[in-house]
Amino acid sequence: MLMEWSSHMQQNYQLHHGDRVAISVYQDSSLSQEVIVSPSGTISLLRVPEELRVAGHSMGSVRMQIQRAYGQLIPGVEVSVSLLEVAASSLYIAGEVRDPGVIPYTKGMTASSAIMAAGGLKITAKWDDVRILRNRPGRSPKTIRIDMDKTLHAEGPDLLLLPGDVIYAQTSGIADAGNWVELYIRRLLPFQFGTVPLTSSGF
Repeated sequence: MLMEWSSHMQQNYQLHHGDRVAISVYQDSSLSQEVIVSPSGTISLLRVPEELRVAGHSMGSVRMQIQRAYGQLIPGVEVSVSLLEVAASSLYIAGEVRDPGVIPYTKGMTASSAIMAAGGLKITAKWDDVRILRNRPGRSPKTIRIDMDKTLHAEGPDLLLLPGDVIYAQTSGIADAGNWVELYIRRLLPFQFGTVPLTSSGF
């Protein structure tokens, strides 16, 4: 999981304003620098007159932009770009949790810690089938199924999350049945369940 997180952050992570990156130019170390993405989504490079717009672009794409920019100064230039610090980012959690919505992302956040940040799973959640939707630039999103029941009992792994992940806690089968009763039976009756006196036969 750690390797997937590291690979994502250094290749596929999409930059946001406030992110800090290190740029190394192998042929000329005087051009190496650390930059912070501006509020307008740009960075300034040494000896390059125009700013580069990088917000919303993946780390791999930004490296290619920088390499093209310096390639006009140094033929055959090779550069590397490393993510040093991520500005405030977010995760999204929906479904059968107590406080669904946007939650701040922090490095090393796992599925269980994100769910706890959202108030925990409701009793109506399908604990053994929580879904993580992960965006992958240039490819279709990846869906990951986790069994939170096993995770919370230390019988299964706790998924390491990435910025922008969407967590969806599904409704359990029992809760689905309850919803079905509510929608299709209870509302059709002229009385509420709990207000009808029972006979000895239960009817």
